[in-house]
Amino acid sequence: MVKIIIAIILEIISFTTFGQTTIKGKVISSTGEPIAYASIALKGSFQGTSSNINGEFNFSTNVKGEKIIAATCIGYQQCEKTIVLNGSTINVDFTLNPADSKIEEVTVYAGAFVASDEKKKVNMKSSDIGTTASALGDISAAIETLPGSQKVGESDGLFVRGGSGDETKVIIDEMVVQNPYFSPVPDVKQRGRFDPFMFSGTTFSSGGYSALYGQALSAVLALKSKGLADSTNTGGGIHLYGSNIFHVQRWKNTSLKSELIYNNLQPYNNLFNINQWIKSPENLNGRIVFRQKTSETGMFKLYTDISKTKLGLEVENTENLDVKLPFSLTNDNVYINATYKEFSKNEQWSIFTGVSYSFNKDDAFMDSINMNEDETLTQAKVIITNSSISKIIFKFGGELNDLGINGILGNNKGTIKEQLYADFVESDWQVLPKISVRLGLRHEHSNFLNENNLAPRVSINYSMSKKNMISFAYGDFYQSPNKKYLYYSDNKFKSENSKHYILNYQWIDSKRNFRIEFYDKEYSNLVKDVESSSNQFNSSGNGYARGFDIFWRDQKTIPNVDYWVSYTYLDTKRNYQDFPIAATPNFASTHNLSIVYKHWVALIGSMVGFSYQYSSGRPYYNPEKPSSQFNTDHTKDYKCLDINISKMTNIFKRRTVIYASVHNLLGYNTIFGYRYLPDGITRIPIKPLSSRTFFIGVFISTY
Repeated sequence: MVKIIIAIILEIISFTTFGQTTIKGKVISSTGEPIAYASIALKGSFQGTSSNINGEFNFSTNVKGEKIIAATCIGYQQCEKTIVLNGSTINVDFTLNPADSKIEEVTVYAGAFVASDEKKKVNMKSSDIGTTASALGDISAAIETLPGSQKVGESDGLFVRGGSGDETKVIIDEMVVQNPYFSPVPDVKQRGRFDPFMFSGTTFSSGGYSALYGQALSAVLALKSKGLADSTNTGGGIHLYGSNIFHVQRWKNTSLKSELIYNNLQPYNNLFNINQWIKSPENLNGRIVFRQKTSETGMFKLYTDISKTKLGLEVENTENLDVKLPFSLTNDNVYINATYKEFSKNEQWSIFTGVSYSFNKDDAFMDSINMNEDETLTQAKVIITNSSISKIIFKFGGELNDLGINGILGNNKGTIKEQLYADFVESDWQVLPKISVRLGLRHEHSNFLNENNLAPRVSINYSMSKKNMISFAYGDFYQSPNKKYLYYSDNKFKSENSKHYILNYQWIDSKRNFRIEFYDKEYSNLVKDVESSSNQFNSSGNGYARGFDIFWRDQKTIPNVDYWVSYTYLDTKRNYQDFPIAATPNFASTHNLSIVYKHWVALIGSMVGFSYQYSSGRPYYNPEKPSSQFNTDHTKDYKCLDINISKMTNIFKRRTVIYASVHNLLGYNTIFGYRYLPDGITRIPIKPLSSRTFFIGVFISTY
């Protein structure tokens, strides 16, 4: 089967289009720097290509006569030129100007990776996510290659600096996403629900994040969606897991996109003999994206996502190895996000208003045990920004979160009804030419916990030179305990708390970036299971996470190559949940290394790349050890090598991207942990469902 896939890939990359006119050139910015991944297209002909990492492009066409050729790239104004196609070679160069920005923001770097396509200093764009071999188009999987984050292959969420997956929140256009991943399945990590190419900016705050956000002990992944669509466009794709079709309609001040996605892993599982599934995952997903430009500076955005998923698989039985337990899940999910932003006439004031609605229903059974859960979250948020005072940007606002959860576990039923109010204020101040300060304060009130919390935040940035800067950040962060503790307990918990201390040094050159960051995170009020206590649960747990991150990215030294290396050292312990002593949680690795490499090969017009990830062994509970040695055994180290190739071409006179990847190419034997049988000796390894994963897809667009 591997030979067949390799043969298909070779056939794909050998595909060549022939035309009478060759168009080539280069795309650069107004400052003279090459622009990679810009779209170059002949208007009305559906033919075009993308620029490589050096901004160069080359494609052929059979079209003749006078045509308009356009170059576009997120964060830049579109540029058009008129050319005459006459069967010869034509040289066309483009210079793109930055898109208009209403407010020049003061940037404070400690704790945050800003990856916005609209900023000059870019660490990760949507195209980076799409071409990272280990990501396979999943935003969270791409973020796992950045420092501070680590690979946890059997649980959902982003695990950041010793924090669990539910300690990181996902934000879209300032609004919380309650269920950003597909519903959990025992020992199977789920993908995120959202397409990275719908976003113009990504900010990964691994600590010390803004006062505009809360309810996250560790980190925030903030995503900013795109504005008006570039043009009317129809397209779709087909791949090993399913297919999709979409249409975009663009008017002068309005755009509307509708998309239908269908995925079914049954053919793939049959092809590669993956037989653990009773019912292979099947998903139907519909999306609508509406944009309305209300004025020269105003924009209304509406995003709707509706999906239904069904699956079933066999799970190892810790009571009897000869009999496996059937697990089944039917999931219905709805997410609606509506936002409006407008500037005043002098552009010194702006107002943002947003409303979001999340609905998630899981009908799950483990053997005959009912594990149903219904969850809804309605959020409303207002942010007002003022920049009338020179070198100061002032933000203030508030939000309301209305959460309702009904859960069933066997004969037990639980209900959570929570209303959480928050108000916040934050200022970015350019104190001196080389010193900027961000001061923030967030207040939260939880009706369910009957508690008020004040969370101060501060960041200070000192620019030693144009390329060198040092930053410090401190923050207080609160989060309600996990819902599994709130369901069936009448206990009055406190909000869990973490305090972040961050020191950062960063060197930024043209297309090169070095960064080292030291961090200390102190936990308090964690949920603790105290067997000797009549109340059993309380908020006496505590812990810490300390270490440093190193990041290096280079898009300049090697021609046509973009690569980055990230490393995280983590020292963490907690005394919480049912831990008998302070110990390292089973999701934390001491050493984490990621290497991502991408190479534009002009000869075949393709981007090829690989990702390598390494994590030192994670601790696990061995019942043969005394409680004084709790979680002191470790799994084998995690290693994974992924490769991918993407080729842009034309099929049926339509712009086409052909993509192929292999996950865990070398077939490393991965073990995430162990489950022990009642005898305390026999154990079951927690492993992926398959040692390798393959993906091949063809995606066609009329633009």
